Amino acid sequence: MATECVTTANSITEVLLAGDAVLNLTQQPLNTIAGTMFVSSEQNRVSLENHPCWFRWSPQTVQEIGGLITDAALRIVVVSEEECCDAELLVRELAAQRVPHLHCTLMNPCDADDYMDEQDAEAVSERLRQLGYL
Repeated sequence: MATECVTTANSITEVLLAGDAVLNLTQQPLNTIAGTMFVSSEQNRVSLENHPCWFRWSPQTVQEIGGLITDAALRIVVVSEEECCDAELLVRELAAQRVPHLHCTLMNPCDADDYMDEQDAEAVSERLRQLGYL
């Protein structure tokens, strides 16, 4: 089973399975369905919540995360942004504790202009005309 993936905040539900608990290290709201479990870290204590929340990482909380794995929470899904040092440390610790987990890195959405400029669009249109599609 894969332990890493790349996704967006809007399509996170595509990687979640029944029994997953989301540990959101980002400040982005995630597009999840009602009833999705989230890992919370209030006052350096970890717990499972049935509403979206963000996780504030600290060395004390990492030790408690493994205790969340039960019949209700079968896997921890760590959601982070690119180049997040906390995520790397957290995932390494989860692996050391043999906690079932998946690390999802959120891609930064690009503007449509980044893909094709006006010249590219004209060239593609001309080629499609030559092939008889337009």
